[in-house]
Amino acid sequence: MVTKLALSGAAVLVLILGGTPAWGQNTPPGPGKPALSFSTAEMTRELTGIAQELLRAKKYGKAAKTLKQLVFLKPEDAGLHFQLGQAYLKLGRYQDAVKTFKQAILFKADFAEAHLGLGGTYILMDRPEDAIEVLHRGLRLKENNVEGHTLLGSAHLLLKNYSEAAAAYRRAVQLNPQSAEAQLGLGQADNYLGKYQEAVEALTQAVRLNPLNGGAYLELAAAYSNLGQYEKGLAACREALRLQPDWPEVHYGLGVFYACTGQYPDAVLAYKLATRLNPDFYEAYTGQGEALTQLERYDEAVDSLHTAIRLKPDYARAHFSLGCAFLRQGVKTGALEEYEILSTMDLHLARTLFHYIAQDLLPR
Repeated sequence: MVTKLALSGAAVLVLILGGTPAWGQNTPPGPGKPALSFSTAEMTRELTGIAQELLRAKKYGKAAKTLKQLVFLKPEDAGLHFQLGQAYLKLGRYQDAVKTFKQAILFKADFAEAHLGLGGTYILMDRPEDAIEVLHRGLRLKENNVEGHTLLGSAHLLLKNYSEAAAAYRRAVQLNPQSAEAQLGLGQADNYLGKYQEAVEALTQAVRLNPLNGGAYLELAAAYSNLGQYEKGLAACREALRLQPDWPEVHYGLGVFYACTGQYPDAVLAYKLATRLNPDFYEAYTGQGEALTQLERYDEAVDSLHTAIRLKPDYARAHFSLGCAFLRQGVKTGALEEYEILSTMDLHLARTLFHYIAQDLLPR
């Protein structure tokens, strides 16, 4: 077993350059004792072992520092650049990760994992177009890489290329049906494509494989909602709440299910919790306004919908619901004003609101 020596940064640098440490210059070795020295190969082995231990211990900051020393010793080692990129990725240092993965590719153009690592970093940086280009290169080098196809699906999902996303996720699932991430992505893509039963099947697998993922339960709840299976959806949403009680989206989902099943007081409470956790959650303010309208609490409904519009002035649903609230309240001028606004945003909702206004104006 190699003995680890705790050397200062300056001492290590001196050793790397082949000099003598300052503390040893005036102290000759005793009879029969060789002077302390490290070869570059020995130093590399020592630091490599330390780096691997730090990575296993998830001490990514210290691992990055050690890997930087290794890169200094072996600047053309693509594998070391790749490991350093992974450490930067874990630290959220995405720009540094991009540079380091590119260095790995520079020294080894056919390094598939480096291409995939770079693509994954671009996704985290919200650069899906760049990610797709790099991921395709990586997958040409390593066609059957599950993570690569999963990342490709994620990039397409960000770009709302739902068919391409579903195809990438489906390929990942074919390669590894036990990938919870791929099953979840496939379920999300199928939800957007209107393939709700297929979404339920994929998402059921996702929560089976990873029962601690609240997001997967919430996506499953959305699929059940789209199928009109509200009781099943409510059960999935409650499971998501158990796992992530402080997630605003979960409370919003509960509000949706309560409203769909006519439980408007519970819906109002759920939406209020969502807005308390996220004061900018304009969809939750809209849902709250709609539920309050059903409870004939019109002033509160109008206030809630005005808040949603203040947060998101171009949110057509909020304008439509505000128009309906005004109409229920008997404020026809307000409803007509919302119709005028809607006519520049969403013609379908504008026509629907006008139909309601016209019906209300007809003699009874």
